[in-house]
Amino acid sequence: MNNLAVFTLAVLTACNVCAQIPPDWPKQTPFLSIPYYFYNHQVIPTPLKVLYQNDPLMRQRDATITLLLREVKELSKRLAETNVMVEKVKKEMTNELSNLQYELAHVKNLAEEKAEGSQSQSNDNWQTGIKSQTELLATAFENPTTGSDGEATPRALFCNCLQLTSATKTLRKDVDDAKLKLTDLTVSTGPKTIGKIPNSCADLLLLGYHRSGIYSVMGNKQVESVYCDFTKSSSDAGFQTAIGIVDTKTIRVSFHAQRVADYTAIGTTVPFDVLRTNEGNAMKESGIFTAPTSGTYFFAYSGVSLDPNNARVDMEKMGATETDWIKVGRAYAASDNFETFSLNAILRLSKGDKIRLILVEGKIHDVPFRFTNYVGTLLDEDL
Repeated sequence: MNNLAVFTLAVLTACNVCAQIPPDWPKQTPFLSIPYYFYNHQVIPTPLKVLYQNDPLMRQRDATITLLLREVKELSKRLAETNVMVEKVKKEMTNELSNLQYELAHVKNLAEEKAEGSQSQSNDNWQTGIKSQTELLATAFENPTTGSDGEATPRALFCNCLQLTSATKTLRKDVDDAKLKLTDLTVSTGPKTIGKIPNSCADLLLLGYHRSGIYSVMGNKQVESVYCDFTKSSSDAGFQTAIGIVDTKTIRVSFHAQRVADYTAIGTTVPFDVLRTNEGNAMKESGIFTAPTSGTYFFAYSGVSLDPNNARVDMEKMGATETDWIKVGRAYAASDNFETFSLNAILRLSKGDKIRLILVEGKIHDVPFRFTNYVGTLLDEDL
């Protein structure tokens, strides 16, 4: 019998056997749970224990398969965590891209205003290069490589993140180069100015600021902190948001004055023997305080009475362009020796305004223990 005849006989025999296999034959498992007829003979499943005895390596193979399944499950978990991390990186880099694109557009607009004439050709070159980078980044996540289920594969996400990181770095370098070129273009025209201290986000935008953030601007009388959202139009409500007041002073003003002896000259300004602190040199030992700058001031006075009758000390103010003293407040002690009396005041003063304490009635008691204390400080300055 030749080889062809042998092959033909084998094929026919196999087909005859296949024809006898029941249609619900469990092809997915090598072990039968119920009897089947195969080759016209009943087949009884072999118990697992017997199989282990007949094949000593089967138990080891089952253990290995179980271990592999556990490792596959762990790898699936790690893959899911990796996908989350990739999505986070993609979001961060996309936000950075958005900021860079906005910054680039602003730089290009400024450059187009300054780059007319002989330098227009060189500007076209670097603007074209940056534009190509922007277009590349804009499609970085639009066409990721997908698997058979239509979802982006981890490899595609990873590659897109790498592409975004690389392209963003390139764009950042191009934007920095653009700023340098823009600086060169503006040298001939000199520094840009709006003719005043900026007092709003709109003024900052005119000066060339275009990155959203917190800035300091000049308010009505003080420096204010504002948040500028340059992604919005200057007419939008959220373009400028007030944050607070910046504690800015052109001069430091504070003093602490004391006496070391009794004072009894009724109707006169109370003088002081010691100036422990006198920043700004606004307080004199004569007892006259002169405001070196306009703003809000705090004053506090305390002392001890000596006369058995009432004791009164008034605080008075005289404007820089005035000639009369006006009473601000009074420290009062009833008819008793060694009674403490005090006075506090917060005043808005203009530059050159004067403040004094005047003994109206009674006596001020003092010894080297220094019962009398008079302090003042500048809280807020009008700029």
